[in-house]
Amino acid sequence: MLKPAQLYTDRLREEILKTWYRPENIYWNGSYWDSLVDIPEDNASKHCFASVDRQDRLMGYICYAVDWAAMSADGFGIISFDKGNMEFIKDVCEAVSDIFTKYHMNRISWFCYADNPAIRGYRNFIRRHGGRVCGHYRQYARLQDGKLHDSVMFEILADEYRN
Repeated sequence: MLKPAQLYTDRLREEILKTWYRPENIYWNGSYWDSLVDIPEDNASKHCFASVDRQDRLMGYICYAVDWAAMSADGFGIISFDKGNMEFIKDVCEAVSDIFTKYHMNRISWFCYADNPAIRGYRNFIRRHGGRVCGHYRQYARLQDGKLHDSVMFEILADEYRN
């Protein structure tokens, strides 16, 4: 279930703090360091959600920047606190659907590091729901492992989206 992240700020920060320094989370932040997520006080320029189950347990975090002039949802990002949880995946799909059907955006975009195991899921997602890879940035960021990593940019336009 998607809930406004503002209602879960403290719990989200605590869960994110728990992930710091874990090698499996190297691809989350895009830098040498970790930082707490910036949960805005309003939803004018960012839409941020907590994904919770029926018992109100936190499963993940979903957030993206909103450009109302371009009708674009950029920097779509997700953090799963329970990897492989199908309820969280459903919430991600609902958030993407809402971008086009509820907020009437024209475009959604996101980055993924090329060697992030999750990239396979993103490639499958655009195959199923429309969209494409629209950029490949070589040696885009130095991560906690000290290496430079390539980044891939994905996008879906409203007229390409298949629910």
